[in-house]
Amino acid sequence: MTNRIAAGALALVVGLGAGAAETHGTHEHGHAVLKLVQEGEEVVVHFQSPLDSLVGFEHAPANDEQRAALEEVMRIVQVPKNIVRLPAICRSDGEPEVNVPHLGDDHGDDHDAADEHSDTAHADHESTGEDGDDHDADEHSEVHADLEATFKYRCESGIEWLEATAFETFGDLEEAELQAVGSDAAIVETLTPASPRAALTGF
Repeated sequence: MTNRIAAGALALVVGLGAGAAETHGTHEHGHAVLKLVQEGEEVVVHFQSPLDSLVGFEHAPANDEQRAALEEVMRIVQVPKNIVRLPAICRSDGEPEVNVPHLGDDHGDDHDAADEHSDTAHADHESTGEDGDDHDADEHSEVHADLEATFKYRCESGIEWLEATAFETFGDLEEAELQAVGSDAAIVETLTPASPRAALTGF
């Protein structure tokens, strides 16, 4: 599949999902987005989720355990069936493209140092406590980061269904907004752990 086709397909889905994005916001914990486009035999599936819903945090890793969690989620998401399942007529076409925030960053030591010296910093800036509060918010509660993954397939015919297996893989996911475009159909549907499969009528 060419990058031009993949980019064009995802652009179509972004337009389709604009209304859904306004409803759910661009970043809501527990809520993922699945975008699918089929052009002929070529299919692109894009998965996006808040990092917190997958590993339990979104800030830069503060210790070895959190760094390991990011590495593990990368390994998990690189296997398409851990995120989405399509009919047997669809076969993977190339390696998945996965972007895990903070993975490979060298900011862990800086983050640890900031934590170790937080009391000193607070004392030094006692006269400007509001700034300290803002810093804490930036380091923790206000940090937003999304994991994104793109999977490419080649399907012999129209896709009859899609199943979000991400619910089985990540227990903190509560719903996924499916935005799908085919040659003769466009679908927006909310998937949940209790109802993870969508019928792609007209694809």
